[in-house]
Amino acid sequence: MIEKYLKKNKLKGDSMKCDACGNKYSDEFDFCPFCGAYPKKFCPKCFKEIDDGGDVCSDCGTELLPFESFKKYYDLKENAVEYLNYCDFDNSIECLEKILDDWPDSEDVIFLLAENHCFLGDYDDALRQYERLAEINPEYKGLHSRMAKICIKNEEIEKAKEYLQKEHKAHPFESEHYIYSMHICFLEDDFEKANRILDRLFAIGPNEDDLLMFKFNNDLNLKYVEYSQELADINERVKAYLEKNFNYSF
Repeated sequence: MIEKYLKKNKLKGDSMKCDACGNKYSDEFDFCPFCGAYPKKFCPKCFKEIDDGGDVCSDCGTELLPFESFKKYYDLKENAVEYLNYCDFDNSIECLEKILDDWPDSEDVIFLLAENHCFLGDYDDALRQYERLAEINPEYKGLHSRMAKICIKNEEIEKAKEYLQKEHKAHPFESEHYIYSMHICFLEDDFEKANRILDRLFAIGPNEDDLLMFKFNNDLNLKYVEYSQELADINERVKAYLEKNFNYSF
């Protein structure tokens, strides 16, 4: 629906064309003076099309954008994601920053910007963007897990634990914070606690990709860091779960 609408030509200058009756009218009006219809607006987060005169999306509460603004947002975000997929982080950042110039509270864009900085190894910049997002929406999914990941890298373990507790409170059925909590257990040589956390992760039904990445990191650690047999045992539990529940064969 949105893709079809994006292909339509918007009128130039201060004129608008009513989607309902086709008449042209001044953009000084909030609605068509001929038939009373409101112009279409779009949600930049869930891409829902709205024509009831509302200002926020009824599904997610995001501020709606008129067509021309939405198209600018949509195109820049699409380009940013494409650049990110091709590991062109600098151009992805440039697109995202252009969006934030006009829509500084765009949550998904701030999160993507932080992710780009992480891929570049600019962890201080990434953390600043995550903190910026936390001021707007402290319950954004995955936010505190990513902040904890940076803290673990910086050896700020107690701070990482605080972030992971916040993530667990906001999203108890997500996988990522369980996995980072286990990484902390490995660093603290507390494999008994790591196994208890893994039990809870299995109980909620972990995300397949998160579990695969966890196994991959464990494989690397077992090969190059020489963790103890306890880590190998945990990895065998993860492999068995993947084989049983996702039909993997290792």
